[in-house]
Amino acid sequence: MTNHSRNGSVLALVFITSFLAACGSEQKPTEPPPVKDTAFGDMAGAVDKARAVEGQVQEHKEALDRTLEQNENSTAQ
Repeated sequence: MTNHSRNGSVLALVFITSFLAACGSEQKPTEPPPVKDTAFGDMAGAVDKARAVEGQVQEHKEALDRTLEQNENSTAQ
């Protein structure tokens, strides 16, 4: 294949690709289904629950840290 025929082939391919891309459908994309109607519905609920109790978990962790710190200080003396 010569450079001239290769350039012609590439130019034709670019033209055809551009033409096909411009001929896309005029349909507007539809709204995605609500999360609860998909396979991820259960997981979305779990994330919401986790966010709801995040403060309580953090408070519990801090209370445990304080207790451990007090125990370490009393055994070190």
